[in-house]
Amino acid sequence: MKISEFAQVTGITRRNLLFYDEIGLLSPTMIDENNKYRYYTYQQIDTANVITVLREIGMPLKEIKEYLSGRYPEKLIRMLGTQKKIVQEKIKTLVQISEMLDTRIDLAEKGLRVDANINAITIQECEATPILMGPVLRGPELPADSHILEGWYYLVDFYEFCKERQVIRGLPTGAIIDHADLIHGNFERSSRYYYRPLSGNSYPNNAEKPEGLYVIGQEYTEYAKSHHLYARLYSYIDEVGLKICGHAYEEYLLDEISTTDPTKYLLQIAIHVQK
Repeated sequence: MKISEFAQVTGITRRNLLFYDEIGLLSPTMIDENNKYRYYTYQQIDTANVITVLREIGMPLKEIKEYLSGRYPEKLIRMLGTQKKIVQEKIKTLVQISEMLDTRIDLAEKGLRVDANINAITIQECEATPILMGPVLRGPELPADSHILEGWYYLVDFYEFCKERQVIRGLPTGAIIDHADLIHGNFERSSRYYYRPLSGNSYPNNAEKPEGLYVIGQEYTEYAKSHHLYARLYSYIDEVGLKICGHAYEEYLLDEISTTDPTKYLLQIAIHVQK
């Protein structure tokens, strides 16, 4: 086959075939001395297809060339086994990305539905929700005299914790206000960070948001300006005669990913309570 025909059959462009010949990866079987036409054999179609597949999964050309230069069945099995592990890791990452996108979509849709009833505070009976809390179950403990803005520096520890567990970035990061702080009205000091995927199970979890009764409110506000919403929640809890029995869970339904206006970030706070 001429190079144009071989390119059509294999899906490899003429330009890439010339490059493969230049680096000694896949060369024509014959070059006509008179017209310099390059000719490939039908047997080379399988080789070209293998090169294409290995390139698609990210195998370097140097490694492909090394394999093709001295191929035999046992070497094939080892090479494909190694590449299969790489593919499985990529699949795992892609599944996490898909679930992260689902989570972002779900939160944004929920945020849009809140708009019509933004001032409402509700009481909801919630099921236990698996979460990834880091590091070491409880997450980074902040100094007692720290401010909420200082907590952002501790995200480095949380992200490193996630990286060690092969968890990608991109999920909305939740913050927990500890029960001991809540009952004393200290809500400006996050005690830990967490991820809460809303779909699938590709993300590991090491803790859970407990089942039970939660008082939930939302408010449009910038980061680190949650005091007004907490005031409303505390007032409501006192009004209906409830008691704070657990932590507060802060999540942004709408954040900098969904809007360029910080005043349009939509914070949701859920406080664990009992009658």
